Amino acid sequence: MDVLKLEMEGTVAVISMNNGKNTQDLEFARTLNSLVEKVALDESSTALVITSTDQKNWSQGINLEWMTGEIANGNPLAVRDFFKNLNQVYSQLMLMPIPTIAAINGHAFGAGAFLATACDYRIMNSERGFFCFPEIDLKMDFQPGVFSMMQHKLPDFKLPDLLFTGKHAGAVELEQSFIVEKACPGIEATVQQAMEFAGSFNKDRAIFGIYKQKLNEQAAKTMVELDLAYHERLQKNA
Repeated sequence: MDVLKLEMEGTVAVISMNNGKNTQDLEFARTLNSLVEKVALDESSTALVITSTDQKNWSQGINLEWMTGEIANGNPLAVRDFFKNLNQVYSQLMLMPIPTIAAINGHAFGAGAFLATACDYRIMNSERGFFCFPEIDLKMDFQPGVFSMMQHKLPDFKLPDLLFTGKHAGAVELEQSFIVEKACPGIEATVQQAMEFAGSFNKDRAIFGIYKQKLNEQAAKTMVELDLAYHERLQKNA
């Protein structure tokens, strides 16, 4: 079974996460990075929707069992490559010359919430699923560049609440906080709304890309540069 799959619905590219909880390891990060790059280079695509085939989860974030195992086995380079690929995904989503839409049909935790944040728009199932940054309860720090992305992309009146509490925020609360564009009743309605929204875009890629670069280029650049240096320091101190 493919961890992720890419399909075209007319001119709308759809990437479906396809491994249950959609926890993220090196295979996941590399595959997602490759698929996002493929969409970015396809000049016939007019929008990208990222969703999940699971009935409960959009993405539960990093596969902590995989990551701790790689570190315990003396393989920090695999972990560094994992974060490098994820950062490239976030950067591509922020700079891609088409709208990117997270159709959040279930839970989006940790790195799953980061992935949704990197998209231009978020449409979420109001009947099942929470958006959560659980790092404070896991006693985990944020990568500095990813933290910068969150500061850039999420409302400053709501971000501290999500970070300091690690709360499980639902679609209606997030819609009221302008993090989610639309809270939809159920999985089918969520995906349908995302596809209809994606299909409504038919903007010139060149000018759309210019606007996204003006909005997001500094955040994308900062994320890559800061996090590369961050992981180099971690490796030296390991």
